[in-house]
Amino acid sequence: RKTNPGKQRAPNLLLLGMEPAQYVLWVLKSVKQAELEQSLLVLPLGHVERMLYYLILLLRSGRGVEICARVSVFLVKTHQNQIMTSRSIAVPLRELRRLLRQRLAESRDVIGFNLAALRAVAKTAASRKDAYLDFDTPSEAKDIWAGIGLGSDLAAALESRRR
Repeated sequence: RKTNPGKQRAPNLLLLGMEPAQYVLWVLKSVKQAELEQSLLVLPLGHVERMLYYLILLLRSGRGVEICARVSVFLVKTHQNQIMTSRSIAVPLRELRRLLRQRLAESRDVIGFNLAALRAVAKTAASRKDAYLDFDTPSEAKDIWAGIGLGSDLAAALESRRR
């Protein structure tokens, strides 16, 4: 019998060198939405419990929040009667609900912050665009290529407009 002094497991080749939770996330992301729902629909209760366990692990690490939320809501809706009769799923469901609320609130805050930043950038860009492109006074328009001798479409357009 061989001993493992480092107490480190050898990576499973079927998991492509990933951790089990990471592999579950990879599979969930790689399956199309319609096919994912069909495959989750036929899961037996034991596999639903295992899937909820992996979803909790993924949410704890903050990976794949959107797909974890989608899968967990679908699983709970479709297997509602079986889940209500099973007492072993009550504690993981509470943990799942807590983690989903926490992670989705964090995602909502990040998205709101990014949206506000994009609006500020768009507003700044629009104000600067108006400052640079003032076509009412063509005599003040400046061609940046004029001094180099390259000739530009802007210079030609300004000359034709002046005539």
